[in-house]
Amino acid sequence: MHNLEDDTSLFSNLFYLLHQTGDRLYPVRMKNRKTGRVAFRVSDHGNTLADGLEIDDAETMYDYVVNKGFAVRAATLNRSRDGLFRPDQRSIRELVIVQKP
Repeated sequence: MHNLEDDTSLFSNLFYLLHQTGDRLYPVRMKNRKTGRVAFRVSDHGNTLADGLEIDDAETMYDYVVNKGFAVRAATLNRSRDGLFRPDQRSIRELVIVQKP
């Protein structure tokens, strides 16, 4: 059986958010339990599925987060820290661009 949490292809390597603890938080695709769709989740406000957008491709997600300032579901590669993070929130030291789309 395929375990989503173990699949590193779910993470985007375009950028990461450097947390104040030093953790690197990478955007991660999430599975919508109702639809089965696996996509990046971004939100301009709110922390619910209804408040956010599901985005299939990393380049569009990059635009929403880097250029428009949206929050994104992100996690460390080992999933020890995860959540909804915005580049300008207090716990984020910086947004580090690894490669531009």
